[in-house]
Amino acid sequence: MEPPEQSVPDPAQTALGSPLNRLLLEDAWRLFCIYDRTAIATQRRFLRFRTSILILVVMATALAILKSVFWGDSIQVTNITQIFTSWGGFFYGLVIIAPILVSILLVASVKFDRGMNWILLRASAEIVKKEIYCYRAISALEPQDSDMRLAEAIQVVTDRLMKTQVNRSGLAFSKDLEVGSEHLTKAVKQSVCQDDEHPFAALDAQQYIDHRLIDQLSWYRRKAVKLDQQWQVFQWSIYVFGGLGTFLAATRAEIWIAITNAIASALTSFLDFKQLDTTLVSYNQAASNLENLLCWWHALTDTARQDKQNIKKLVLNTEKVIQTATTSWVQEMRDALSELYTQDQKDVPPEEQETTADKLDRAV
Repeated sequence: MEPPEQSVPDPAQTALGSPLNRLLLEDAWRLFCIYDRTAIATQRRFLRFRTSILILVVMATALAILKSVFWGDSIQVTNITQIFTSWGGFFYGLVIIAPILVSILLVASVKFDRGMNWILLRASAEIVKKEIYCYRAISALEPQDSDMRLAEAIQVVTDRLMKTQVNRSGLAFSKDLEVGSEHLTKAVKQSVCQDDEHPFAALDAQQYIDHRLIDQLSWYRRKAVKLDQQWQVFQWSIYVFGGLGTFLAATRAEIWIAITNAIASALTSFLDFKQLDTTLVSYNQAASNLENLLCWWHALTDTARQDKQNIKKLVLNTEKVIQTATTSWVQEMRDALSELYTQDQKDVPPEEQETTADKLDRAV
């Protein structure tokens, strides 16, 4: 009589001989994907909205100057049909419409702007991701109540987020994020290290270093280079337009200075909002701290690297570094948004205004 066939453990379910709760991990990763997708969509919409305001401000200034230079008071529009029947009337219409659109967008920015949603969703997504990696790397070391610790941590994140203004907006959930679907696995793999073939598996120390620490370290380094390039482009552009304004003043073309000043001011406002320099400092510091952790780990003996306390210390300190960088970014962006909303409120009617304190109270 042949012995009964033994079931083979799924490598995506176990590591180090310790099974993980697949359904719980799927729930956690699904929540991360929802927050991550919504944050990306909200960020794009917010940046497009803000960029449109800056472009329209520059256009309104340029149109006013062009009308003054080339037409002066010669354009006489007595009825709306003239706007569509002559170039002069059409240009006159643009001169009138541009500042009106700016005013409408500024009012809308106070009422409907969801820039804070982007920040809150991104912060929440990163916290969920942190808890997932802690669960995958530490549950094998401390299996008792590890499932409940992850569930409680996720509950804290969701409860806090749902007490903010995010609760009044839709989240990017779709059928491809249903628990148990292959689409969810694909979506998760797009959010983790490419070498992490089993995002629902436990991680040993070396896997954690490869899939989390080194992957995040590389991301910080790549992002720092990109931010530095963007910062230099914006700074040089501001200097160029500032110098162009000085040149126009020297050549007695003062009327055109308003355009160069508007462009320089728009670039400065966008640079201040993006907080490229402070974010660059934060990412460089985080990358340096992760490299220090990596050096500490490699300095340990083989026996010490097998010690559960050292593995736990590696995981917790790595996640602390990443969380500190995220917290710093959130605070910088909140401050930038606070200044942005304050400036917007100066340009809208009093009855349409909402204090910055009210916005931040809702977001906290």
